Amino acid sequence: MRIERIRLAPYACPLPTPWPSAEGPVAVREGVILTLEEEGGRVGLGESAPFPGFGLETIASSVAALRLAARYLIGMPRDRYLAAVSDLHRLAPVMASPSARHAIDLALHDLLAQDRHVSMARVLGGDRALDEVPINAALPRLPRRELALAAATAVAEGYRTLKIKVGGVSTAEDVDRVRAVRDQVGADVRLRLDANRSWSETDSVEALQALDGVGLEYCEEPVADLETMARVRAATPVRLAADESLTDLDSARRVLDEGAADVLVLKPMALGGLRPAGAIASLAREHGVEVVVTTMLESPVGRRGALHLAASLGFTRYAHGLAVGCAPWPAAPHARPLARPGSGRVLRLGDEEDLGTDFRIWQGAQSDFEENLLEEEEEKA
Repeated sequence: MRIERIRLAPYACPLPTPWPSAEGPVAVREGVILTLEEEGGRVGLGESAPFPGFGLETIASSVAALRLAARYLIGMPRDRYLAAVSDLHRLAPVMASPSARHAIDLALHDLLAQDRHVSMARVLGGDRALDEVPINAALPRLPRRELALAAATAVAEGYRTLKIKVGGVSTAEDVDRVRAVRDQVGADVRLRLDANRSWSETDSVEALQALDGVGLEYCEEPVADLETMARVRAATPVRLAADESLTDLDSARRVLDEGAADVLVLKPMALGGLRPAGAIASLAREHGVEVVVTTMLESPVGRRGALHLAASLGFTRYAHGLAVGCAPWPAAPHARPLARPGSGRVLRLGDEEDLGTDFRIWQGAQSDFEENLLEEEEEKA
């Protein structure tokens, strides 16, 4: 059984609210859906959606890399899939394109899971894989009163962990906003912060010391470099998490060697796929460091992969960031969080498997690139 057809379908999806990034607010999410179709019709889906602040890859460079990589993938037999995933970081067209590698990695894992009649989580994690994982709600940078109301709404919907975006205002205002959320939701709801590298060292220390009594899980990337983050970690009582600092296994080692973080945030899209993200999770465990899996506002295709990665890790201390993303096709169904009393909201594997008729119609209309095995063989003949 071989890959006989490859298609790319680009999208540009306006977000309901501009989302903060290390390079400023993102109002439109751009990406491309990769389809790998085997002889016999079985389909594996992947996605590339580079995000500002995570490396130099753009959607244009990612699409170009995938078009070039198609010649490598077309005609690939099924018994080569695992080796291909392992070698993606050496594949010339996508070496500098982690989101493109993610698309290929995810699509190949999708095909492997279907062939084995198990979930991708089982392919990745074996028997330790979970059937469902806890998730957090994400709250954007809103004014104090609006933020407190948004937090109350999330808790009413069943979320027990809230991630609050901070930065872009004075640290005093950020501290006031976070305290307002704690007052609104009470002591039993878990809170975490994400500064997207927007604070200075002084701001970070002042804000996190002021929030010592609020009861925070951790703060993501308060500053822009590891040495400074290590100093902030030493000077404050709040745990720190590395996010943008993680680009590959070597960067994860640097974070751990510098003593810069208590938690590693794994974004498969930024790390080149499920396999390399899993390798970083294993490294973190060797060092006694917790991990959290999050997405980058991608479509249901990419979020599905992140969900299976999170499930493959087994039990983890923290809820994962898998609930927020874009919907490029009409009425795009996605895994809807379930409420678990005492546990908060969870995502269950399997609920997200069928993307529906609307996706297939959208995909057919949007596809602007196709590589076909029959045409390839005819050219060689």
